Amino acid sequence: MPKAILSLFLFALAAPLAGCANFAAVSSGMPAQQVQAKLGAPETVRKNTDGSEVWEYPGGPLGRQTYMVTLGSDRAVREVRQVLSDEYFSRVRAGMSRDEVRQLLGKPGEIMMFGARDEEVWSWRYQQQNPMFFNVLFDRSAGTVRTTQRLEEILLMDQNC
Repeated sequence: MPKAILSLFLFALAAPLAGCANFAAVSSGMPAQQVQAKLGAPETVRKNTDGSEVWEYPGGPLGRQTYMVTLGSDRAVREVRQVLSDEYFSRVRAGMSRDEVRQLLGKPGEIMMFGARDEEVWSWRYQQQNPMFFNVLFDRSAGTVRTTQRLEEILLMDQNC
């Protein structure tokens, strides 16, 4: 196998593992410093008016999970939740803002623009029985959700191999 192909193959195998932090090791009451030592720096930190914070750990464009770690004002873990699930997808409603969706689901894996439809589409990969995509379609002018859709991820195989 040529070196370039072998390198690409090894990267493809390692890429899904790169974003795999051990969220099961994070428990209620754990200090923020320990969380960061175990999981690394969060992608986004949201500070709430009550002094609590939500730390966002997206799985990235190839990942199928996004974790939100809520810290109380005492800087200890209150809650850890995986938000790329039906429970959270069902909360996305027409009229919600981009910021509201981002706070609920975290950073999308992909954002696409469709000028002819004046539409912006945010996509997240997730896992049910099959790999899936959850898409939120925004009206670009209004900046609000039009609708959502769930699509099965289809892997295309090269038939010439």
